[in-house]
Formats: sequence, C-alpha cells, structure tokens
Amino acid sequence: MQKKTPFYQLLTAALFICLVLSFAVTYVTNLCLDNDKALDERCYDGSVVAGDGLTDRFNRSFYQNSASLDFVRRFEYRLFGIVNHSNVIVGKNGFLFEVEDKENGYNYLKDYLGMHTFTDGESAAILAELQRREQRYNERGCQYLLVILPNAQSVYSEYMPHYLGAISGNTRLAVLDRYLQANGFDNYINMTDVLRDFKDHSLPLYNNTENSLNALGHYYPYIMLCASFSDNAYDYESLISRGSLDFFQHYTVGRSLAKEAGLENVLLNHTISLSNDVRVDYRLLFNSGYVAKTVRNNYGGIAASSVSSLLLQFSSNRDRLLAETFYSNTFDFVTYQPDHEDNTMVFERADPSVVIQFIYENELSQLLSGQGT
Repeated sequence: MQKKTPFYQLLTAALFICLVLSFAVTYVTNLCLDNDKALDERCYDGSVVAGDGLTDRFNRSFYQNSASLDFVRRFEYRLFGIVNHSNVIVGKNGFLFEVEDKENGYNYLKDYLGMHTFTDGESAAILAELQRREQRYNERGCQYLLVILPNAQSVYSEYMPHYLGAISGNTRLAVLDRYLQANGFDNYINMTDVLRDFKDHSLPLYNNTENSLNALGHYYPYIMLCASFSDNAYDYESLISRGSLDFFQHYTVGRSLAKEAGLENVLLNHTISLSNDVRVDYRLLFNSGYVAKTVRNNYGGIAASSVSSLLLQFSSNRDRLLAETFYSNTFDFVTYQPDHEDNTMVFERADPSVVIQFIYENELSQLLSGQGT
C-alpha cells in the first residue's frame, strides 16, 4: 500500500517554491529594469544584446552580466590559461598583449606580423614633420630630440604566443628607422635594440599587464640621453649609475589590459619600483597640475656638457613620475609636460636648451599629422 504525503509537507514545499520564485522574479526584474551598472559591454562571445524591450533587457542582464562574465573569465584563465577577449592576447611569463589601439589607429598584431607598416609616402611625411620640429626649435635657440619607446611585444617578442612566429623585420618602427637613417636624419633615438640588450628576465622592463615601461625600463633611455649629450655618459658628475640603484619587486592589481579582460584580481602586475632610499638631490620649483619644473639643489656643476635645462614631453604623467628621479637628479633644470603639445607658455617657463619628446611605438601615427605640435 502506497503511503500518502501529509498535507502540511506539500504546503511547506509549495510555500518554499513560491518564496524561491518570488526572489528569482525580483532579482531578474531588478537586473532587467534597474541594474545597467552591472552590465558588461559585450557577451562572452563578443556579441551585444540590443533593444530595449523586456525580453532584450532580460537577455542582456543574463548574457552581459559583469559578475557572471568575470567569474567565467577568471575560471577560464586559471584552468586553461586563455582569455576570451577580442583585444587581449595571453603571452608567456604572465604577459598580456594588446591587439588594437583604436585611439591611434594602430593594430599591434598586424604590425608584429609586418602587415601594418608605413608606406614610403608615410615615412617621407614623418621625416618632413620631424625636420619641421627640429627647425622650429632651432629657431628658438634649442635642440630637438625624439625618443621612440618600443612596444612590449617588440622587446619581449619571445613572450608572444608561439603560433605567431618571430617578429617581422618590417614593423612600422623598423621601416621608419631604416628610412630616417637612409635620409640622414639623426635627431632621434630608437630604444628597441638597447632595451633588448639590457632586458633581464628576473627584472622586467615593462609592466606585464600594460604596454608601458616600468621604473627600470625608464632608466635606459636616461642613460642613452646622457650619452647623446656627451662623448661619455659617465662624464656627468651627477649621473646615477645602475649599481647605485635598488629596485623593489612587488605584485599589484593588474593594469589596463588585465582590467579590460576582467582579470585584474587574477593576473597581477609584476611591478618594479625604485627603492625608497634613492637619493633626491633636487626640489620642485612649481607644479601646476599640468606641467612641473625641478631644480637641482647644487645646480651648475654638470661636467662635459652645456646641456642644463630640459623640457621633457611624455605621453602620460605616469611615465614622467617614473623618470623624474633620473633626470631631475642629473640636470640643473627639468620641466615635465604630459603631452607633446607645442605650448608657448610652457616653453617660456621651461627655457630649455633641449626639447625631448618621448613617444611609444604605437603612437608613431601621431607624427603623420603633426598631432600635438
């Protein structure tokens, strides 16, 4: 004989189901109607749920839910070592590489493969622009120098996925470098070979989760610039030698590429910073929030060079802060500008003997249009 289920048990089960359903309906309704902040830009497969109807909102809240997608991405990276993101490539040794810089119209992947190079016409236009800048600053009584900082993939090409093969010899920078040399323009420094020679796999020169130099990486352009102003960089009595520096290694939240892929708390940035006991033999003259100028405490003693005042133009304030210790400890007056704009007021306050523009490889297209000058 089959035993019947008591009525109160059926009632309890029904109430429990109703409670769960009510919570589910409330949760989904909130997601659909009032939780756009929790939405990712795209679904897992890269598509976007369009429309503003109730069904569209429901699908968007489910398939583009940031928390759910972040969980999937973290699980995917930890388990399989891959990232399902259209603009981020997973490399070796914890490195992430970018696919496209839309702001500058630059495709890292195509350039790595030699499919995004400059034409002869574009190289000629860049040469003309650099000559124009050189002439303009010479007329103001100072020198001009361009420093090209290579992409992380150009220095650490061995960390790129193996299926891409070796880096092409016809990248934009390689082609431009050959063109400038062939046409006798030498007021620039291409840092690619120098950084490749000095890279230390125990202490990276670049942030592994962003295409940017770290504190150690900024040291080598500094040495090259000192050498360009003198027959021997070590003629500078105030030069900071590599042996006198201690760098601190620590792991911090993943930077721009890790954040873009939703992995900032999973794939940490191998951060290299100067130790706190580095000498600071300079002081701040002014800092407007946009431009800053420093002076050495015992200025006037630089040997072997007439270069005493620099105007350094970086692409970002972060680069300036990482490089400040090197230049401000060595040169009498250093003015820092976080862009490449030809600002008359900044120039007059800097009163430079040399204007130095630092530009990353992915920003070279700015030289085509004379942007920021």
